[in-house]
Amino acid sequence: MTTIWGSAVAGQYRSTLEDMAIVLRGCPPELWEASMWEVRKTDQWMWPPTDRDGQPFDDLEMRERKMQAMSAVWRMASHALFFTDNDLSAMQADWAPPPPFSPRDEHAYVVPHTYSLEDLLGYVDYCRQKVDALFADLADDQAAAPVPETHRYHGWPFGKLLLGGVIHLQRHSAEIRTFLRGHGIRCADE
Repeated sequence: MTTIWGSAVAGQYRSTLEDMAIVLRGCPPELWEASMWEVRKTDQWMWPPTDRDGQPFDDLEMRERKMQAMSAVWRMASHALFFTDNDLSAMQADWAPPPPFSPRDEHAYVVPHTYSLEDLLGYVDYCRQKVDALFADLADDQAAAPVPETHRYHGWPFGKLLLGGVIHLQRHSAEIRTFLRGHGIRCADE
């Protein structure tokens, strides 16, 4: 049986994943690949953009397009969902995101191919299922356990990581919603 704090955090994940699905569905095709802010070569983790194999893009126009894709709607959503999945799975030694996503998608400077709305809505559903399974019986002793060395936040209590993870997801969902509002787009729940 999950604790009251576990139920509260799980509820935040569920509502934020639903919000992410709403904003993704509300994004018109012409804004899917639009940059939400200008990305500069001096921005941390932005230069040079590379493919999944770590190879920079030789074509200068492609390189600029990929660099600006770092702040695109699809990219912010895939980033948020990747780390949501990774954090929910922090206690699993063999974690990998579901296809078509790759464990290399979030390596420094990597810009994967553009994910579709269907890809990202599928990832939202995948994360929802993971939330339900994890929080169904998460006990305090499990939440207090340190995150393994293989995770970027190794040593943190698992519960602290989960709370930080939902805040990260909320931030990116809100960024996308704010970008859409700035273009006069209201989502289905507004």
